[in-house]
This record gives sequence, structure tokens and C-alpha cells, in this order.
Amino acid sequence: MAPGVASTTEYDTVVVPARGDGFKDVFLGEHRWYAVRLHGSMRPQIRYIAVYQVAPVSAITHVAPVRSIEPWKDTRKWVINFTEPAREIKPIPMPKEGRVRSFQNLRYTTKAQLETATSLDDLW
Repeated sequence: MAPGVASTTEYDTVVVPARGDGFKDVFLGEHRWYAVRLHGSMRPQIRYIAVYQVAPVSAITHVAPVRSIEPWKDTRKWVINFTEPAREIKPIPMPKEGRVRSFQNLRYTTKAQLETATSLDDLW
């Protein structure tokens, strides 16, 4: 765990990876993100969702408050509905020589850490 990283009981934010069209059409357009595999113990804690745009952006760029987390179709996955449209934040990039080398699955953090992070290494 990186210095200053929260314990799992403090996590209130899920960070999901997204590609171009899904990010624009769903995250920004529909104000939700679906087919998310959330750990059962984490669902009640999640208050925010942030998006990591994969390459070429390679940074967390938006955050939104969570209205609800509901079952997604007949799967063991979830849809995360936003309270309001996602807000653009100062990008939190993946450093070229940092500890975090890839971002292919969701990760948890806190909103407070998201607000002060300058790179993904500050979060994980």
C-alpha cells in the first residue's frame, strides 16, 4: 500500500477503466456505468465513481456522485447510476515510471485521496 493510502473500510470511491466510445456514450451520455463487478462488502460504501480513460489519455478524468447501485440484467454484475452528470477533474495520470503499471480492472480509493492525488501512485 502506498503511503497515505486508505484502508478498505474507508474506501468510498470506485475507479473504473473506460475506452473512448463507452466513456462518451455511457459514462458521460447516460450518467451511469454498467456491468461492473463490485465486491459485495464494498457496495454499501461506494458514494462516488471516477473514470480512468485508457490510452492514449491514461488518466482519471471525471468523477460523479452515486445515486444507486442495482443488479445488471441477469448477471452477477451491477449498474452504477449517477446522481448528476460526471464532473471533469484535473487529470490524474499514470506516471511513465510509476508503481502503477496498468489499469485494466476497477480499483477502490477515497474521494479525499482523489482530490489531492497528482498521479495514480498517490492512490495505489
